[in-house]
Amino acid sequence: MTVPNPNDLGLADRKILVVGAAQGIGKATAIWLSELGARVVAADIRDCGETADFHKNVKILQLDLTEPDKVGDVLADLNTAECPLYGVVNCAGLLLRQPLDELTDDAVALQTEVNQSGAFRLARASLRELSKNKAGRIVLFTSQGAFTGGYMGSIAYAMNKAAVAALVKSLARVGAASGVTVNAVSPGAADTPMLRTGMTAENLETFKQMLPLGRFADVNEVAGPTAFLLSSWARYITGATLHVNGGQLMV
Repeated sequence: MTVPNPNDLGLADRKILVVGAAQGIGKATAIWLSELGARVVAADIRDCGETADFHKNVKILQLDLTEPDKVGDVLADLNTAECPLYGVVNCAGLLLRQPLDELTDDAVALQTEVNQSGAFRLARASLRELSKNKAGRIVLFTSQGAFTGGYMGSIAYAMNKAAVAALVKSLARVGAASGVTVNAVSPGAADTPMLRTGMTAENLETFKQMLPLGRFADVNEVAGPTAFLLSSWARYITGATLHVNGGQLMV
């Protein structure tokens, strides 16, 4: 038996699209992948210029997951004969913290459009293109809220992310025949702008004390496991959710 090179994750020169790459975990993931030799396309509804500054292998584009036609066109354009698309990561998300009694239908609809429908559109278009190549990786982001019910007014967000966890399993079954794996990363309390949205210092400290490791994750501690799921090391993993949560949920 030939033992694979433990230093080679099989990502060199692979074209990988990272959506939600302007900040937080998405930005860290794009940088990690570029450092591992991948050809990264960093996409966001916001400017990804700061992400692209970290490595020459990072190209940027603007992408709004609420535009159905645009999502499909972008994926088709990226999947070229000269450099086929290999991986897609969706870190994009929207969290509007509201107590249940104040949660409006509009707020639910907006979060669902981005977190659930947007993830579906991107995953569907990604699977379509990667299936043509007979290989590839899709990594969607769910959340610990999908499994715990969320924290501090994140009911709609948790609901959306639970749907993404189910979507991953369904798409993994469809993609398997074409050599495409579909997995999820489920971060716990990672120190990002989204985590701090609508939270006081007291709220954050209370949340931190709930975690067995007693601290929030650095974004790099989530980017690394994400890179693993894209790598050749994870080629026999599909339909799985990788929990990166500091012990917040133990399954």
